[in-house]
Amino acid sequence: MAESPGTFIIMHRLDEEIFSAEDEELRQLLLSSFPYETALLSRRYIRKAPAHRWLVRAVSGELVAHVGVHDLVIGIGTREVRIGGIAEVCVAHSHRGRGLVGKMLAEAHAWMEREGIPFAMLFGHPKIYTSIGYQLIENPIQVENALIHTWNPFKGKPMVRLIGAEPWPTEPVDLRGPTF
Repeated sequence: MAESPGTFIIMHRLDEEIFSAEDEELRQLLLSSFPYETALLSRRYIRKAPAHRWLVRAVSGELVAHVGVHDLVIGIGTREVRIGGIAEVCVAHSHRGRGLVGKMLAEAHAWMEREGIPFAMLFGHPKIYTSIGYQLIENPIQVENALIHTWNPFKGKPMVRLIGAEPWPTEPVDLRGPTF
C-alpha cells in the first residue's frame, strides 16, 4: 500500500541517542544510497558522525529517509563562521519523489535558525538542492585529505543556503577538516 503525503513522521535525534536496532536500520538505509561507502558496513556515518540527525519514518514504522547535520565552526578569510554541514542525505528508493528531502531539510533549517547558525552547507547535486534554496558558491575551499593528512583544494560542488540575513562571504574557506 502506498503512503499518502501526510503519513510520514520526521524526528530530530542526537546521534548519541541512536539505539542498536536503529543503528542497523540506519546503516542499511545509508548503504542503499551510498553502496560504494564501505565504512557504512560497520558504522552509521561515512567520515564523521553528525551530532544531529533527522529521521523520517513511514506510519508503518519503516525508516525511509535521513539527513545528518554537523554543527561546525569553519574559517572564512580571517574569521570564524558557524555552519550546519549537511551530510548523508538519503531517501529509500521506494519513497523518492515525495519531497522528503525538502521536508527534512526544512526541519533542519528551522533548527539551525533557532540555534543561530547562519548558513547550511552541503556538497551535492545542484539540480536537487537549488529548488530548496541552495546556491553554488565559488569560494576556494581547503579540506583535509584524511588519507594522507594534508590540506588540499576541493574541487567538488559546494552549495550554501542562507539561514539568517547574513550574506555568504566571498573569501577562501577552510573547512578545518574533511568534507562532510
